[in-house]
Amino acid sequence: MKTKVIVFIAVLANFLNVNAQTECTDKLSIFVELAKSKNYNDAYPALVELRKICPSFHKAIYAYGEPTIEYFIDNAKTKEEKEKFVREQMGLFDDYDKYFPDNGKGNSIKKALALFDNNVGSVQEVYKILDTTFKTDKANFTNPKALLLYFQIYVDGYEAGTQNIQLQDVFDKYDIIAEKVEEEAKVLSDAKDELLKKQDAGQALTTKEQKDFDRYESNLEAFETVATSMDAKIELLATCDRLIPFYSKSFEEKKGDAEWLRRAAQRLDRKNCSTDPLFAKISETLHALNPTAESAYNLGVSYYNKKNTTKALEYLNQSADLQKDNGKKANVYYTIAANIYGSSNKSQARSYAEKALAAQPSFGKAYLFIAQLYANSVNECGTTPFEKRAVNWLAAQTARRAGQVNSSLKATADQAASSYEQRAPTKGDIFNEGMAGKQICFKCWIGKCIMVPSL
Repeated sequence: MKTKVIVFIAVLANFLNVNAQTECTDKLSIFVELAKSKNYNDAYPALVELRKICPSFHKAIYAYGEPTIEYFIDNAKTKEEKEKFVREQMGLFDDYDKYFPDNGKGNSIKKALALFDNNVGSVQEVYKILDTTFKTDKANFTNPKALLLYFQIYVDGYEAGTQNIQLQDVFDKYDIIAEKVEEEAKVLSDAKDELLKKQDAGQALTTKEQKDFDRYESNLEAFETVATSMDAKIELLATCDRLIPFYSKSFEEKKGDAEWLRRAAQRLDRKNCSTDPLFAKISETLHALNPTAESAYNLGVSYYNKKNTTKALEYLNQSADLQKDNGKKANVYYTIAANIYGSSNKSQARSYAEKALAAQPSFGKAYLFIAQLYANSVNECGTTPFEKRAVNWLAAQTARRAGQVNSSLKATADQAASSYEQRAPTKGDIFNEGMAGKQICFKCWIGKCIMVPSL
């Protein structure tokens, strides 16, 4: 009899479980169809019921629950009603993480933005959520808007003088958030560069790859905006007049702290304070303590400021060799191209600019730099006035490439190309010279050919 009872209970439990599963399936199907058709008034009661009786049944409850509640937030008639639905949406995000942990949807960030975007709660509540998320789940803190908001609230707290935040705290916060922004931008840039290499090899991108490429570009622009906005926010706080005495005061205490030295040198360089002896002092101490690509770069800049280009080139090349980050490697090579060689040795300058592009194909400003080198060589190349002016076509072509690999440079690239084209031979010149559709090769340092436009 005991065995029969156990079997009966097991069968009954299984029966009830199957019925519950069937009920949840039916209710979810109805809810999803209503939400898909944007019939949110009818979808909402179905969502409430699903969250009550089947909260762990399927991720679709939360995927479609978010826009459902968002509809009521957007259409709230009063401030109290709006806050009610914002808080409900925050609860939805919490449940999503509770029943489907590691979903990677950034729900904590969404909670903070829901409060901020709808002017609900306090700034301190928003900051607490962002701060906790950054410290406990930094890997998934990838929303550009949230990163900027996190920094802005902190700086505002410093400026208000009510949060007991010191200037060093602001610098530290800037550093950790800026590093996160760079980290996310690098992931996107590396992925984009792989697709650019495929294009450069003459292979067409698939539809999916083109969509990915466009997404990478859009997100890179967003992170660039964050970086620019953060720099603007801290600009008044981090002037050379303030930074130099600030770091000078702390140097003796911190000279054994490689991370402090690294960040101090980085900030002095970014704020164009690298001509001050303190920058050289910090750079040399850092390189002796922990030689890295970054410390070698700082020493290169220091020697450049001292007019010792030989030593500067030595350390900058060392930095490029040590650098593992393609974007930073490209920037080092570009620094050599633009500052060490510039227009004094155009061939070497182009060579280093091309090294920058080899490291990072989307490093568009290298193309703009090479285009300028070509345009500045009009009187050095070509044997006739027509050929000399034809160099501008090559400059224009090169400049436009900058906008093709980096959409944020497109306006600048198009403007530069248009300027070069205006200096090139006119249609009348092409006709009079009989050069339409012909090739011109420049035997000077350029060593490249250009096709004359057909009439």
